[in-house]
Amino acid sequence: MIDIDDFITLVIHTPTRAQSLKNILDSHGMEVRLEDFVSFKSPVAVAQRVKIRPKDLPLALKIIESGDGYSPALIEMKMAGMSGNLLIPVDFSSSSMMSVAIGFKLARRIGVHPVVMHSYVAPVFKPMNIDENIIGEDEVLEAEETKDVREIAAQKLTKFRNDIKKLQKDGEITDLKFSVSLQEGVAEEAILDYCRQTPPVLVVMATRGKNKKEEELIGSVTAEVLDSCRVPVFTVPEDCHIDNIEDIVHLMMFCNLDQHDIITVDALMRMFDYPKCIVTLVPVIQRRANKVKDKLEALRDFFNTNYPTAKFKTFVPDVRNYRNEIDLAIPKNAVDLLIVPNKKTNVFSRIFRPTIAHKSLFERDMPMLVIPV
Repeated sequence: MIDIDDFITLVIHTPTRAQSLKNILDSHGMEVRLEDFVSFKSPVAVAQRVKIRPKDLPLALKIIESGDGYSPALIEMKMAGMSGNLLIPVDFSSSSMMSVAIGFKLARRIGVHPVVMHSYVAPVFKPMNIDENIIGEDEVLEAEETKDVREIAAQKLTKFRNDIKKLQKDGEITDLKFSVSLQEGVAEEAILDYCRQTPPVLVVMATRGKNKKEEELIGSVTAEVLDSCRVPVFTVPEDCHIDNIEDIVHLMMFCNLDQHDIITVDALMRMFDYPKCIVTLVPVIQRRANKVKDKLEALRDFFNTNYPTAKFKTFVPDVRNYRNEIDLAIPKNAVDLLIVPNKKTNVFSRIFRPTIAHKSLFERDMPMLVIPV
C-alpha cells in the first residue's frame, strides 16, 4: 500500500523537460522533487525523475495528457478552455515586475492567459572525442556547470513567481492565473523561438529609458524582437504606470498609405474588441503634401465608416521638421500609445534603414504597440 506522505515517480525525463514539467506542476500547488537518474554507463546525470505526492497523481496525469511537449501555455490554455496566451519575457530587473503588472492587465482585457518567461545561457561545451569510450573529467565538470546554471535560473524564476503571487494577494497586480516558462538560449532567440512554436496573441516587453537605450543601441533585446517577431509586441518604458487599460484612449498610428494600414487597424480593433478610442493617423511616406493628405483623408474616412466605435483623425507633419512636429503633437493630442505597422525586412535593411518601430523605440519614452504586416 502506498504511503500518502511518500513521493512517487511520475515520469523520467531529460533535465530540461523535467524542469519544465516541475514548473507547471509547481504552479498548480503541487510539491515536486527532481531526482537525478544516473546510468551505470555514465557518471553524469542524463535524466531526472519527476516525483510527486500520490494525492496529486490525478491532476498531474491530466496535465501531462493535456499538453504536447510540456508547453506551459498550451497546457494552461487547454485546461482553462482559453484560446490564446500573452508572453511576458523577464530578466528579473527592476522593470520586469512593471511589465508583468501591465501584461496581466492586458491579458485580462483581451481574455488570454499570461506566460512569464525567462531564458538563461548555458556554458558552451567543447566537442567530445568520439573515439573515447569514457567521459572525461572536463565533460563531467561542464555538465555539472550547465546543471548549476539551469538550477540557479529555475530558483530565480520560482522566487519571481512567488513575488508575483504575493503582489496579487496584496492587490497590486491583477489577480489572474498565470504560467512560468524557463527556456535555454540567448534572450531574443528564446523569445522568437517561443513565438514560432506557440504563437502568443501579444508579447509584452519592458524597455529602458531613452538615455539608457542610447547606451545599448547595438544588441537591444527588444529591438531585435521588434525587427523579427511576427506577432504583435507591446513595449513599455521603465517607470511606465498604466492604472487601467481602458484609460488608453488616445492613439497615434504611423501609416504607410497602403493596404498594410487597413490590416493594422483591423488587427488592433479585433484584439481589443472594437474599443472606444481616438486614433490620429500620421503618414511616414514623404511625398508631395497634397497627394499624401488626400490618401490619408481617404483612409480616415474608410476607418470612420467601418469602425464606428473609434474616431479617426489626421495629422500631416512638415517633412522638413518631421521628428520635432511628431514630438510636439504627442503631448498636444494627449497620446497614450503609439501604433506602428511593421513590415518584415532583411538584416541589411534593418541595419541601414531602421524601421519606424525600431527608431521610435529609441527616440521616445512611451508605450508602443507594434503590429507585424
